[in-house]
Amino acid sequence: MKNKIIKISAAVIAAVLLFGGLFLLLRDDVGEMIQQEKIKPYVPDFTLLELPEDSNSEEENAEEITVEAEKKLKEQTQELCNNFDNSIGWINVPETKIDFPVMYSGDNDFYLHRAVDGSYLRVGSIFLDYRCNSDFTGKINILYGHNMSDGSMFADVVKFIDTDYFDSHNYGWLSTENTVYKIDFFSLSQPENYDDFYDVSTDINTWLDSLRANSFIWRDIGVSEKDQFISLSTCTGSEGNSRTVMTGKLVEI
Repeated sequence: MKNKIIKISAAVIAAVLLFGGLFLLLRDDVGEMIQQEKIKPYVPDFTLLELPEDSNSEEENAEEITVEAEKKLKEQTQELCNNFDNSIGWINVPETKIDFPVMYSGDNDFYLHRAVDGSYLRVGSIFLDYRCNSDFTGKINILYGHNMSDGSMFADVVKFIDTDYFDSHNYGWLSTENTVYKIDFFSLSQPENYDDFYDVSTDINTWLDSLRANSFIWRDIGVSEKDQFISLSTCTGSEGNSRTVMTGKLVEI
């Protein structure tokens, strides 16, 4: 009788753990879908910046298209920022899953597991290091995002370890309320999470020299202390302190 009770108890506990795990998993998935629907009306249309292949032959027309696109993107980003506190822009890397609003708070913990509306969300949000200027006017700008197993958030950053992939996806877009930037990616590195790379107050020349020395992919696009930079940082894997970081130069369009 005692053995039977033990077996029944074990079965009940196993069922509770199983259904509890399923509940948590489904809750996270449902939470992500709810948040995606919330921000859907505010997704900037970066395809507006993809000029026709023959645009070089019509320079004036191409410039007009770019001006209109910039205006529209800033308006869309302003709508986002008006509707979600702490939102400061939107980052997009074409042909990847990196297409998210950027958040900013007083620390680097709040948005680790919070959605853009501040509610709990396991995957968190993409956010700018709190020590950076919230308008991206500083020389060094570092964005953080989780490396999720479902490929969301900054998981695609790890794909850039492959040189061919890096070369075929070497630009992105950043839109703020006041400025639209093209991001020219030129570096892929894997610093430790406590590395001096994350000291955004360091001298820019020292930071660039260190980045170059520790990058295993480096495109010579011509960078200097006069430029502004943005880095996309995520965990390399589920264990260890290694981070995979893709860095680009911000070029105002």
